[in-house]
Amino acid sequence: MIFQEYKTKVNKTQHLNMSDNITGQQQPTLVQAASRIAIKTGILCSISFVCSIRGITSPGLATIGHITALWAIYDIFKQLVKYRLFVQDIRFGKCLKMAFLICIFAGLLTNMVQYLYFQFFDKGLFLSTLASLMETPEYKEIINIAFTDIPQSQWNEAFHLINIQTLMTEFIMMNLLLSVPVSLLTAGIASVPKIKSPAPPKE
Repeated sequence: MIFQEYKTKVNKTQHLNMSDNITGQQQPTLVQAASRIAIKTGILCSISFVCSIRGITSPGLATIGHITALWAIYDIFKQLVKYRLFVQDIRFGKCLKMAFLICIFAGLLTNMVQYLYFQFFDKGLFLSTLASLMETPEYKEIINIAFTDIPQSQWNEAFHLINIQTLMTEFIMMNLLLSVPVSLLTAGIASVPKIKSPAPPKE
């Protein structure tokens, strides 16, 4: 009888420990969740980038790139809401931290795709397309208005000095700058107290 009671207590204890382990596995930390979400966000941003680059001469691809970028922003918001409602009740500060981490991780993945694209697939097409566009009267007028103090010859010389390292530096800086408003926007909306989750989490 005593042995049966002891065995019952042991089984209950093991069951509780297993439940705690499962709960711990199902509830990722803020950084872990951000890194996982960033994979999908990075893929969407990479698709948006390729479509936007190719869309310089193809309006249809450019539109797909814009839609994909908006989808990536909406997905960040949706994942923030799911984490806040189903994992941990975080407020604006932690929502902002999580959103910024997602943007940073996704930006790094996008930077890798951008480098591979320019290194192996673009073959100078992007710069040559820009050079052709800059020779049109419309772009020349825009450049003259925006850079009134810089002679056209100096601007052309600076443009011809652009290489893959320069492009990557500019894209890295652009991704970092875009992370700030995207994080503020998604975290601000996702941290609204009465907001509901777009969809329940999958078990």
